[in-house]
Amino acid sequence: MAVDNSPSNTLLRERAEWRTLLVVVAVYGLTVLTVVRYEVLTPWLAIPMLAVLGAWHLSMQHEVLHGHPFKNQFLNDALGGIPVTLWIPYLAFKKDHHEHHLSDLTNPALDNESYYVSQEQWDKAGRIRRAAWTANRTILFRMFVWTIVSTITYVLSVLKRAVRNEKSDRLAVTLHIIGVAFVVYLVSLSSMPLWQFALGTVYGGRILNAIRPFPEHKYQSGVETRTAMIMAGRFMSLLMLNNNLHVAHHEEPGVPWYRYDNLMQRVNAVERARDAGVLYEGGYAEIFRRFSFTPVDSPVRERN
Repeated sequence: MAVDNSPSNTLLRERAEWRTLLVVVAVYGLTVLTVVRYEVLTPWLAIPMLAVLGAWHLSMQHEVLHGHPFKNQFLNDALGGIPVTLWIPYLAFKKDHHEHHLSDLTNPALDNESYYVSQEQWDKAGRIRRAAWTANRTILFRMFVWTIVSTITYVLSVLKRAVRNEKSDRLAVTLHIIGVAFVVYLVSLSSMPLWQFALGTVYGGRILNAIRPFPEHKYQSGVETRTAMIMAGRFMSLLMLNNNLHVAHHEEPGVPWYRYDNLMQRVNAVERARDAGVLYEGGYAEIFRRFSFTPVDSPVRERN
């Protein structure tokens, strides 16, 4: 776990959390600036910028739900709950993601972030669904098509849970609706059309964010390590807040993003990923080169 080296009377979890706080300020500040300066930027610059900021916001939400930058998780949730990307109820995602960390990774029956299907699901499926599952093992399909499917599916599942008040999701959805109304109102004060804002933050942000989890978890019979290490460049590492170094993250989820260099050495993350065949030293360029049209593996996960 991260060492708390901050004085007891400070709000931050440790002194170095100013880095996370700076990311939060940058995400929200640049989003507001992009919307306000829409007429100067034009849609050709504003929409791509909002896509980057939407993906960065999703990375930031992942960081705050793991307890950063403040000691008080209520403050962290308040920061992460502002729905810049409109679609994801933060508190519901927070619960789901913590369950993911405690699950049997990649098991479609137990891991809510698994992209695999069981043999039984495969046997019962028709040709179109099988083709979609197979195509979803390529990064281009995952980015441009499955992001739409998964976004709609997740939102509907949370709404159903809210109706039944499962996992206290009624509160999560209520707060999310209030937050969306607030964001929509602020955007309406500008000259930027709401559909362009949504195109950038929702679809564009999801497209860029989908790059990170594509090779993130891989099941191989008899192989214990199921998390990958993508040795990305500076821009992608910052955009993902180092979550591309996924072996390290799953080993100690509470460690902040800026301490991953030490963490990955301490848990021998690179060698473990290399031994499991999930080390991508060429970064995301290697991922696109290898898996743009060729599936990374089968969509069917074997039983243990």
